[in-house]
Amino acid sequence: MNSHDYTPNDHLHQIFTSPQSLNELPQLLSYTSSYKHQLGKDITKDIESYDSSCPVGLNEDIVSLISLIRKVKSDSHVTQNSISSMTGSIRDLDQYKKNLVLSMTILKRLQMLINANNTLISIMPSHNYKEILSLFSVIKELLIFFQPYKAIDEINQLNLMVIGTQNKLIDDIFIDFEDFSAHRMDRADQLVYGCEILELIDVKYKEKLLQWFENLQLKDIKAIFNSVEEAGSLDNLNRRYIYFNNTLKSVRGQYLDIFPKDWQIDLKLTQLFCTITKKDLINLLGSTNVKSNTLLDNLMATLDFEKALNETFKTTEFTQIISSVFEPYLLIWINEQDKVLSQKFSEFMAAPQLPSEFNEKDDFLTVLKVNNVPNIANSSTELFKNFQKILTSILKLSNGEILIELSKLFIKYLYDFHNKILAPMIPKNDDDLGGGLEPLKYLTMLLNTGDYMINNIDDLADKFKSLIKDQYESKLPTYENIKDVYFKLINKSISNLLIKISNDLKFSWRQFMNANWSNMDAINDVSSYMLELKKQLASNLSIILPLIIRESYIRNFNDKLVELLITSLSNNLKFIKPLNVTALEQILLDVSFLKEVSLKFPLYADPNYDEAKSTNASSVSYQKFVNNQFHGLESLLKLLMAPHLPIENIIESYFELIGDKSIRNFMKILNLKDINKSDQTRYIENFKLQLTLDDGTLTNQSSLLSNLEDEEEVMSASVSQVSTPTPDLRSPKLIPAKINNFEKNLRDFALTGENHVSKLNENFKNFGKFFRKDND
Repeated sequence: MNSHDYTPNDHLHQIFTSPQSLNELPQLLSYTSSYKHQLGKDITKDIESYDSSCPVGLNEDIVSLISLIRKVKSDSHVTQNSISSMTGSIRDLDQYKKNLVLSMTILKRLQMLINANNTLISIMPSHNYKEILSLFSVIKELLIFFQPYKAIDEINQLNLMVIGTQNKLIDDIFIDFEDFSAHRMDRADQLVYGCEILELIDVKYKEKLLQWFENLQLKDIKAIFNSVEEAGSLDNLNRRYIYFNNTLKSVRGQYLDIFPKDWQIDLKLTQLFCTITKKDLINLLGSTNVKSNTLLDNLMATLDFEKALNETFKTTEFTQIISSVFEPYLLIWINEQDKVLSQKFSEFMAAPQLPSEFNEKDDFLTVLKVNNVPNIANSSTELFKNFQKILTSILKLSNGEILIELSKLFIKYLYDFHNKILAPMIPKNDDDLGGGLEPLKYLTMLLNTGDYMINNIDDLADKFKSLIKDQYESKLPTYENIKDVYFKLINKSISNLLIKISNDLKFSWRQFMNANWSNMDAINDVSSYMLELKKQLASNLSIILPLIIRESYIRNFNDKLVELLITSLSNNLKFIKPLNVTALEQILLDVSFLKEVSLKFPLYADPNYDEAKSTNASSVSYQKFVNNQFHGLESLLKLLMAPHLPIENIIESYFELIGDKSIRNFMKILNLKDINKSDQTRYIENFKLQLTLDDGTLTNQSSLLSNLEDEEEVMSASVSQVSTPTPDLRSPKLIPAKINNFEKNLRDFALTGENHVSKLNENFKNFGKFFRKDND
C-alpha cells in the first residue's frame, strides 16, 4: 500500500470475493470512515508536535531567505543585460577590424597579382623560363586565393587577363620546343623550366607536350615500318629495332637535359615504341603464313632487344613486352626443336657411347684403378644438356601452355633414346654373351645410364611442374611410363650380366659333372671345380662391380648372383647318380667355401681390392642375406644325406630341414635320392598322412625347392650338358640392332672371343662398335 503506483483493485477483490460479500459494504464504509478520521487526528498531532519542537523564528528566516534568493536572481538578469549591451559593441568592433584586415590583404594581394602579371608579361619575351617559373608560381598561388571572389567583375577580369598571359606562355613554350627540335634555339637549358611551368599550369599540357615529342621521335619509324611498306614486314623487324635503338640513343644524348628527370622521357618513349611494335606484330603474324626460320629469327631478335632494354633501364619490365605475341605461334618453334633433336640423334648414333678411357688398349683393370670415370653413355649427358638449353630458351618466352608441348617433345626423345640408342646394345641371344670385357663394359654402361636417365627424368618432371603456370600444371604429361622403360632397361642389364657370368661358369659346372663322385671314399680339400668357379667370379666381379655407380644396384646384383649360384648348384645335383654321403659331404664343404666367397662379393666394388691384403667385411645386412640363402642349400644337402629308410625318418627330416608342405617339392627330394618311382607312392602317402598333423608351422613352399628343376624337365638334355638355369633372370624379347655385315662380324668376334684370340689385336680398335646400332 506504500508504493506510488498502488491500485486498490487487488485488495478489493480479496475483500469482495463473491457477489454476496457486497452485503458487507456498509460495514466496510463505516470502518473506512473511522480509519480515515483516526489518521487525520494522528497527522494533526504530529504537526503540533513538530511546531512545538522547532526554534522560535525559524519559519520567518526561511521565508526571508527565499525572498533574498528571488531578489538576487532578478538582479543577475539585469546585470547580464548590461554586460551583453557592453560586449555587443566590442564584438562589432572586432568584426570591423577583421573586415578591414581582410580588405587590406585583398588589396595588397591584388596589387601583388597585378604587379606579378605585369612583370611576367614584361619578361616573357626573354624566354627566361627559370625566372618566369618563379613569378608564375606566385601568380598561381594568388589565383587560388582569389578563387572565391571570381563573382566580382574586377577580380574576374583580372583572372581572365592572367589566363590570357598563361595561354601566351604555353604557346611560347611549345614554339620553343619546336624551335629546339629544328635546331633553331640556343638556350636549351631554359626548356626544363618550361616543362615545369606546363606541369604547374595543368598536367594535361605536360601530356600534350610528351605526346608531341613522342610523335616527333617515332614519326619516321611509323612512316618507314608501317604494314603497307615492305620495311614493315617481319623480315625487317630487326631493322626496326636497330632504327629505334639509334633514335633512343639520340634522345638520351640530346633531350634528357631539357625534360625533368622524373618525366623519364626515354623510358616513356620506349614503352610507346614497344606498344606500337607489339600491335603491328599481332597484325603481321595473324595475316601471313609465318615460316619457321622467319619466326625464330624475329623471336631471337625480339628477345635480344628486350634484354638490351632491360639492361639499359636496369629493370625487368620489358621482359616479354613484345615477344609475348609470339606465344600462340611457338608451336612452330617447338617443331624446329624437334628437327634439332632429331639431328642430334644422328650424331648420337654415329658416336661411341662408352667413355673414351674405356677404349684404351691398356689392361682394363689398370684403367679402372687409375681413372675414376663413370661408365655412362656419352650421349645421355648430351641429351639432357640439349633439353636444358631448349627449356631455358622457352622460359624467356613463356611459362604457359607451350610447356605442355615441350614436355611431350622431351618424352618422345626419351623414348627414342631408349629404343634407338640403348636398347640395340643389349645382346639378342644369351649365347652372344661370351667371354671378353666388351659385354661387361656395355651392360654396366646400360645399367648406369638407365639409372642416370631415371634421376634426370624426375628432375625434369619436377622442373616443369615448378615452372609452368598453375592453371596448366594438371595438363602436363606424366613421366611415369618412360621411367618404367628405363627401369626395365636396368633389369635387362642386370639379367644379362648374370647370364654372362652363367656362360663363363659353364666350364666349372662341367668339371662338377665330370667329377668321380660315386667312387669318392674320403673328403678332400675344396674341389677344383669350385676353385675354377671362384676364379671366374673374381674375374667378372672385378670388372662389373667397379663399373656400377649406384651402391643399391651393386647390392641388387650381388643378391641375384648369390641366388643364381645356389639355384645352379642345386639343379646340377640331379646329374650325380648316386648321391652318396661322402659326395654330399664334399659338396657341403664346397658350398661352405662358396658361401665365404659370396660374402666377399661387395668388396670387389673397389677396383683396388686385393683379397690377400684386405681385412674389410661386407655389411651386416648382406652377410645376413647370404647366410639365409646358403642355409637353404645346406639344409637340402643335409636332407639328402639322411637315410631313406625308415620312411618316417626322412619325412621328419624333410619337415625339420625344409619346413614346407609341398608334395611336389618332396617328390623332387625323392628323385634326387634316386628312389624308384614304384616306391615313391608309399613315401608320398606317408607324407600326406604326416601333413594332417601339421600345427601351422609348415610353409606352403620352399623358395629353393620351388626353383629346383624336376628330372623330367631336363630329360631331353644331354647328360654331359651343363645346367645353368636362370628362370627369373632371362631378358625379355629385345629390339634387334641393325648392323652392317662388317660390324656384325666384329660383334660375333667380340662375343666369342675365346675362339678368335688370334684376331684380337687386329680388330681391337673396333670394339666400340660391337653393340652400337648402325647409323643407316
